[in-house]
Amino acid sequence: MASLIVSFSLLFLLTVHTAEGFEEYTVNRCVFNSTEPDDIQYIYSHYYNKREYVRFDSRVGEFVGYTEYGVYNAKRWNEGPEVIQSRNEKERYCVHNVGLDYRTGLAKS
Repeated sequence: MASLIVSFSLLFLLTVHTAEGFEEYTVNRCVFNSTEPDDIQYIYSHYYNKREYVRFDSRVGEFVGYTEYGVYNAKRWNEGPEVIQSRNEKERYCVHNVGLDYRTGLAKS
């Protein structure tokens, strides 16, 4: 029984300790007010500790950095295949799903 309590205590301490770390995540989103492809905006953002540091916006057509590290990555990605792939994401990720979401939203309203 004592070893179980010690094991649980160590596991709990490790979990609490790792929860203090930094967090990096990305967000893909589509902004729209109709199903017309020209009205759909695709945004792909990188965040570090809740602060956006680089973004691809389909209306701009390239990556834009908001921090020193973001500017560095934006420059690198705009010169490579990443920018072409991101430009195609609007069609792949947004256009089909926006049609489904729009119809679902209208049906429920």
